[in-house]
Amino acid sequence: MGFAIPSQIAKPTVETLIRDGKVSHGRIGIGVADVTPENAKFFDESNPSGAVITQVETDSAGAKAGLQIGDVITAVNGEKVNDAAELQVMVSQQQPNTKITLELLRNGKSMNVPVTLEAMGKNPNDHSASDDEGQGKMRWGIGIEDLTPDLRNQLQAPADLRGAVIDQVQPGTSADNAGLQQGDIILEVNRHKVQNAEDVKEALSKVAKGEDALLLVWSNGGNSFRVLHSPDGA
Repeated sequence: MGFAIPSQIAKPTVETLIRDGKVSHGRIGIGVADVTPENAKFFDESNPSGAVITQVETDSAGAKAGLQIGDVITAVNGEKVNDAAELQVMVSQQQPNTKITLELLRNGKSMNVPVTLEAMGKNPNDHSASDDEGQGKMRWGIGIEDLTPDLRNQLQAPADLRGAVIDQVQPGTSADNAGLQQGDIILEVNRHKVQNAEDVKEALSKVAKGEDALLLVWSNGGNSFRVLHSPDGA
């Protein structure tokens, strides 16, 4: 998902970069998704906008603030949140240890929740792009292995199928939310075919933070597209 960073947010970031040579980003430690016309009713939200929490990382700033899966964040410090990407921008442009106020809906009830942001990279789910394990099991929530002849037989996969087998899905992660399961075979990442586990790791490592990934997956005899929503969250 692409988005533009407003000039009033980008300008302080540039100034900090020039002055200090680096920029520290704040994070809440949550996974979020868009509130849409299709899912809004399930969160008692009459207006299909905002960002719904899909994951709260253990011991994160969000967990300490009492945020819950299913909370719909509608504003940050009084500024409206239209979707998940906008929330991510608003949060990441804040400095660590900054205290912000989230306006949210929980089971149809409005409330304000103060959150003290932590530093990006504090949580073990944040890894560098060179960390294969981070881009696979830890970042997206899946463990993968090559499709060997023995696995092909066990899964009754066609002989001409090429890809990587999912051997683990971590609960509450992007992969879990996408409905991926152990034994599913990843055939493509972002519309590019993959031949083995290394191809999948490399392709996922190239997905920029804040961006989703599209997988083509073979499961139970059929193919389907699955979206891995950005685990970098807000």
